[in-house]
Amino acid sequence: MRGLVLLFLLWVFAFGTPQPKDTPSAFDAGIMKIEEEKYLGNRVADVSFISEEGKEQRLYDFIKGKPTALILAYYTCDSACPLIVKSALEATKDLGKDANLLVLSFDKEDTLQDIKRFKSQLGISNPRWTFGIMSEDQINKLTQSLGYRFFYSRRDRVFVHPNVVMFIAPDGKIVRYLYGISPRERDFRIALAEAETFRITRNTFVDVAYMVCYKYDPETGKYGLNPAIIFAFGGVMLASLTLLHAILRRKKEVKT
Repeated sequence: MRGLVLLFLLWVFAFGTPQPKDTPSAFDAGIMKIEEEKYLGNRVADVSFISEEGKEQRLYDFIKGKPTALILAYYTCDSACPLIVKSALEATKDLGKDANLLVLSFDKEDTLQDIKRFKSQLGISNPRWTFGIMSEDQINKLTQSLGYRFFYSRRDRVFVHPNVVMFIAPDGKIVRYLYGISPRERDFRIALAEAETFRITRNTFVDVAYMVCYKYDPETGKYGLNPAIIFAFGGVMLASLTLLHAILRRKKEVKT
């Protein structure tokens, strides 16, 4: 069932700006699924990228001991990439946590001008997000360390790739993949709190409350209400109602 859903999402969102590429064109639906069990807990590659200001940065220097949310996209895309980036910016506009928010292109042909056009078309002005480009060897190193695969379809003239936000711990370890084109503020809070490994900060109490009430579901790549919390809450409510009923019944018996 999940495979059918992924193929449907691929059909809906895999449309982009035509341009020549030299990457393989054979369709492989398997790339839409990251083999998380092989990569969770591993350290991401310390690659270099060029920020939109034209400065070269190392990824670990950029992380600087903070939890990091990373989106891989390409700036000439006119479908899924703008949607996931726009949703992520909206979800983090009121985020109080001190975290890194980064978008990097996996298209070796993207330029700094493409970043400017991409941001201009989306009306992006959130200064908390950093956008960058990489050389081909750095793209390969980063994507391989994340288990993130993509290819270019000449027939459709688009990149086919997973739509996912990846969360990295302050020490560079991969801690979470969140799939879909519309990540929510709640999901960002929970995943960043997980990446932070419960370090005490100004927003920890809110984050911990979310993490207790919500559970990550690897089947959907999202967070939902934790069944254990639901059952526990239901049990408490049932016990409370039973006790209240007993008290009221006792009072009624005493009066009679």
